[in-house]
Amino acid sequence: MLLLDLLTTRYALAKALSGRTVHIYSQTIRLLEEHLGRPATVDDLHEDTIVAFLRWREVTPNPRRGLNSPATIAKHRTQLLSLADYAFRKRLLPEAPVVKPLRVPRRLPRGFTADEVARLIRSCSRRQGYIAGICAKKWWSSLIHAAWCTAGRRGELLAVRWEDVDTERAEIVFRAERRKGHTRDIVRRIDRTLADALEARRGAPEDLVWPWDRHASSLYGSMRILCTHAGVPQLRLHAIRKASASYVQAAGGDAAEHLDHSDPAITRDHYLDERIVGRRHGVDYLPALDLAEEAEFIPDPEEAA
Repeated sequence: MLLLDLLTTRYALAKALSGRTVHIYSQTIRLLEEHLGRPATVDDLHEDTIVAFLRWREVTPNPRRGLNSPATIAKHRTQLLSLADYAFRKRLLPEAPVVKPLRVPRRLPRGFTADEVARLIRSCSRRQGYIAGICAKKWWSSLIHAAWCTAGRRGELLAVRWEDVDTERAEIVFRAERRKGHTRDIVRRIDRTLADALEARRGAPEDLVWPWDRHASSLYGSMRILCTHAGVPQLRLHAIRKASASYVQAAGGDAAEHLDHSDPAITRDHYLDERIVGRRHGVDYLPALDLAEEAEFIPDPEEAA
């Protein structure tokens, strides 16, 4: 059985994967097939094959970004082992492969600053053309503004429909079935400037507020262009979510609640930018050393001899 068939006809349905998640899994399978030089099958979910593929990915650079990060390699491992575990439980594999976990360095969370977000929104005025019939300037400026106000995830924002937007109350409802985890609806307030901008282009209740009629991955390229025009760091849309949470925390709010995280440790470790939130280090608690007076000179006994 082809591995792509296992993913699309069985695994994705059993796990209720979103279209985006299926696309990400498919990318890993395509890379495995590139490594093998042929279509990948369920039988390829063997630990020797997976380990060889991961090592190949470690030394094979991405044409645009150079060597792949440890996090990317770890993602491949997780996805292939998940497929293998499912295949084993469905008796499509004789045994489940065991592959040693990879160490992934934890980087400091980095988001945009408020000034950089403002520059991004202003730079949207340079966008030309239309996205799904919507002026690209308005599409991008309102999306970035909404990400800033709500700390919404990329997928959640792109799934918002006009029936979920109350411009009079200046609120957006993120529906459970369109959110990561599908746990519950959440309501996020937006500012009046964004509410008015959205009301000015309101569509039918069932229409998407930010429809994307291009390849899913092309959104990243468009974001890079915006960053270049704005003169800000080349970060993804997710960096606005980190920025939003960091400023909420810095102002005394609850960043974990703002992000709808069940574990505050996730917020602290992966979202809060210390440049925005601030942090006291060990040296901040130490008493000051009195270095004003010069110490009395005491000759070294060996030198005196």
